[in-house]
Amino acid sequence: MPDYCKYTFDDFVLDSRFRQWVLTNSPADQAFWSDWLQANPDKVDLVLAARQFVGQMHQAQDELSDEEFDAEVSRIRVNREKLQDTNEAEQQEEEQPQPTPNRFIGWLRIAAVVALVGLGTAAFFYWRTPTTPLAVYQSTIEKQAGALREIRNTTNASQLVRLPDGSKVTLYRGSQISFPRSFTTHQREVFLVGEAFFEIVRRPKQPFMVYTDQLTTKVLGTSFTVRAYPNDKEAKVIVRTGKVSVFKTPPAGKLGELSESEPALILTPNQQVTFQEQDRRLERSLVALPEPIATTTGQPQTMVFEHTPVVTVFKKLEVAYGIVINYDADLLTGCELTAEFGPESLFEKLDLICRATGSRYEVIDAQVVIYSKGCR
Repeated sequence: MPDYCKYTFDDFVLDSRFRQWVLTNSPADQAFWSDWLQANPDKVDLVLAARQFVGQMHQAQDELSDEEFDAEVSRIRVNREKLQDTNEAEQQEEEQPQPTPNRFIGWLRIAAVVALVGLGTAAFFYWRTPTTPLAVYQSTIEKQAGALREIRNTTNASQLVRLPDGSKVTLYRGSQISFPRSFTTHQREVFLVGEAFFEIVRRPKQPFMVYTDQLTTKVLGTSFTVRAYPNDKEAKVIVRTGKVSVFKTPPAGKLGELSESEPALILTPNQQVTFQEQDRRLERSLVALPEPIATTTGQPQTMVFEHTPVVTVFKKLEVAYGIVINYDADLLTGCELTAEFGPESLFEKLDLICRATGSRYEVIDAQVVIYSKGCR
């Protein structure tokens, strides 16, 4: 039996036993690879990335027989051995030996297989795209709820995806989402690479989980955006309505397990959390442009104040935007406001109020803090 621990991505792709597992998934093969992966958890990402690659090739070209595939594999291996011999001979003749182009050889092997099924572009994408988050997640979910359904948005426009529970996902360009064909009774789990806006059907007894490489978002029923592209240095969760909890994604094999040392952050409307890859810290803040949540028409609410206590104005803004405004009510006693607010942003409204009352504001940990000396 070959030493699979030494296998590379293309070694797995070209291995007949591996392909048999991917394409037939017999009980014997399933048991072997499940045990092997448990004994070699560091190879989970590589194995499942290769498995996904073989599966995609087979789906794209069903008429490719095993004999044709094996024949091409044999030809590629012969060519590889010849190329290695040539490289070794050339190295002996050089005064300063050059390293063996193993990466080029690997690419040659993959390119030959890809040529068979006409999937050059797709194969390049699968091999170059970071596979660790999706592969680990897929391994976990397949043990619980069967194979995942994966949707990639390769268009230049947003794509609407409907989930098995009726929830809707707006998948932005260049993004992909994976989810079981049917959710379990106790939890709904999806995995995202890229960016998407979620509108989740409320089911208190069936929490909804969104996994990314950096962040995990848990909700009951709400609307929010998750942004986690593979090559970005930061990831974000932005809440539109409702309430979510966000925490760092646990290691492989422990998805869904909260760590006491990594407490979750609770987000409410117009709040966001940012995960910085450099220091791996979660930072909560207000979104750049908070939007009113009390209106169902989509039109800006008009607020008219006539000699209205400023404390009342702040309370109305809290309700309209779902945010917390901290102020000293006793100190602001006697402060009144006469104004009419329409399409102005929240911060423009706050600027006008502060100028009228001789105050100033600051945003701290997703809350607005008002500093005032009072009104005479």
